[in-house]
Amino acid sequence: MATKYRIEPAGSAFVVIDDAGEQMGTYPTENLAKQDIERCLKEDAMYETAKQLVDFAIKTHMQMFRVDRAVSRYWIGSAMEVV
Repeated sequence: MATKYRIEPAGSAFVVIDDAGEQMGTYPTENLAKQDIERCLKEDAMYETAKQLVDFAIKTHMQMFRVDRAVSRYWIGSAMEVV
């Protein structure tokens, strides 16, 4: 997820838009819009890191128990519900 964000003026406000064209928020100042982009980038990084960690856990579980990815995903997902 290499999302890019941009700021576009909208009257007296500033709109943050992602690369898919989705409006992420409207802010009264450009500085607040920039702060939102920083928040979005941090969330993107956390999401990517979490995906990598879960993928590693699934692959490790597959190797440990000699099961396929679907079975490992099921058990990892089940365990995440109670952690």
